[in-house]
Amino acid sequence: METSKVSKLNRPIIITVSAVFLLVLLLSYFCPLITDDLHFKFIWNGFNAKAGSEVRVGSIADIIESAKNYYQYSGGRVVCHTVVFAMVNLPKWVFAVFNAAMFCTAGLLIHGHILEKTRKKSDLTLAFIYLSMFFLLPVWGDSILWMSGSVNYLWPGTAILWAIYLIDKEDNSKKNLYLSCIAVLIASSTNEIAGGMLSIILILRMIFWKKKPFSYFYMVLFCVIPGVGLVLSAPGNKNRMQLVDGHASVGLTDVFKTAYGYLGSYFSWASLILFVIFAVLFYLIFKKSKVCELINPMTVTIACTLGACALGFSGVVIQRALFTVIFPLLIPFWSLSSYFLYTMDAPHRSKAVTASLGLLTVFSLATQEFMVGASLALLAVLYLLINTLAKGRLSTKHTRSKKRDIILVSILSAAVVFESVMFFLDVSKYDSYIEQTAAAMKEGDGEKVSELRPNKQLGSSFFPVEGTIVSDYSVSWIYEYYVVNGGK
Repeated sequence: METSKVSKLNRPIIITVSAVFLLVLLLSYFCPLITDDLHFKFIWNGFNAKAGSEVRVGSIADIIESAKNYYQYSGGRVVCHTVVFAMVNLPKWVFAVFNAAMFCTAGLLIHGHILEKTRKKSDLTLAFIYLSMFFLLPVWGDSILWMSGSVNYLWPGTAILWAIYLIDKEDNSKKNLYLSCIAVLIASSTNEIAGGMLSIILILRMIFWKKKPFSYFYMVLFCVIPGVGLVLSAPGNKNRMQLVDGHASVGLTDVFKTAYGYLGSYFSWASLILFVIFAVLFYLIFKKSKVCELINPMTVTIACTLGACALGFSGVVIQRALFTVIFPLLIPFWSLSSYFLYTMDAPHRSKAVTASLGLLTVFSLATQEFMVGASLALLAVLYLLINTLAKGRLSTKHTRSKKRDIILVSILSAAVVFESVMFFLDVSKYDSYIEQTAAAMKEGDGEKVSELRPNKQLGSSFFPVEGTIVSDYSVSWIYEYYVVNGGK
């Protein structure tokens, strides 16, 4: 009897995870190799291909040599790039399986942050979480499907979610401490800002959240140091900055200018996520909550926003870099969505929604994201109008019927299917481009190679934008892999 009940409760989760795993598996498997993927098939020896003299990776020793060269000449993300060197030289299905598993794991970690009593309000909560991951995460194809991109963004992002999950878990056992140390060490080793973000979360939790002893936070904080040190002390960072980002050093003015650009994109990409988070923040302020009651639910948001500012030290705005600071926002977004939907009383809720839309509008306009600001301002006007017509009252009963959930999931799922179909059409176009370009290269027709470069608008947001930006760097590796190596 008990076993049957558990099976029935888990069925929606099993179906959801299985469906998402299969879809991401297919998208990952059929996503073409682009730019860096081709580069990583060869022992790392610099950025541009030396036609005919590049050596293919063929052993573990070659992967180790490539990792050493990468750290020395190209940058500190050696942990991620070592994984890329291995994955890109294995059968494609290996990457596809790992990538789909990573995406599904991330959704389950976000789901684990939601209070059990809230999760029980709908059997489709996990489905909504995965759908939000399809629609709310930035530069989807570059960060989740493109092999080099996913290993540098989705996979480290999942490690960050795992670390936050363990930090927030009310478990003072040694096992949780050791796992937290491992998770924080791994996440901090993956990129330049992960360690800083986790440090902010740990420090704020240590000050305002009394569920764990200080010794736990000190030990886990210590594990940030070697990870950050590994990334930031790489000799190749300066070389990459000059060759890839286009400048030898970054001055204070450049930092502020780039941080300003990142914040504009941050508020643009994450406006819907931040709307819910800010609404809850204003609600708590209007309720005259204590400082700890304000800081605790905003800890991850504070860390992510400061992380977006820290991206300014790169000196160049790259949209996919925002994935690292927006992905963790799904934790407070889903944790606080339940509070937003089921807990707020009408008067304070109304003020909180208005204030949230107003603040996001101001941020968007201040960072010159005018279309986003205009959309938010319009939403604020419509909200105030509806609220006025309802005589200033919003129902405190925010029950959501099962039928309504099914309809909403069906509509959003249909949109995901449509995007997936368009993705495969884009893959077909890209494959055609590669075939024609390789043929033109074999004939030595440089003019035709230039004419063939993709310049059409993508049909699917799932397809990597990187695949349509074909630089001389990209062309050199297309030549090396498809012409010199025969595409094998």
